Amino acid sequence: MRPATRLPGAPAWVVGLVNLRGTLLTVVDLAVRFGAATTGVRFIIVVEAAGRVFGLGVEAVRGVQPMAAEALEAVESQHSSGGIVRGLAHGDGAASEIALVCDVEAIARQALVV
Repeated sequence: MRPATRLPGAPAWVVGLVNLRGTLLTVVDLAVRFGAATTGVRFIIVVEAAGRVFGLGVEAVRGVQPMAAEALEAVESQHSSGGIVRGLAHGDGAASEIALVCDVEAIARQALVV
């Protein structure tokens, strides 16, 4: 994680602006956005949504895999999630992990005011 410049008036879950190879990225701390305790952003996942590029700040990345929309388990949106959860994904490994799948478009709309 690179040093971020805080944006005045931005919600606490918007870490700020980070210069990544000459491009300014708005970075969102997903743990803070979900109201969870955080040890801080260590990695930035660069995403494109709503015609803009921004960063999702995370503590760790355990893996990336394609996921069909129909494979997601529907979840009831909780107040703290603010409509940014698309569903739950179940891993196919022996550990049978469950992952929360975020709606990146919704996060972009909230963080970038698009």
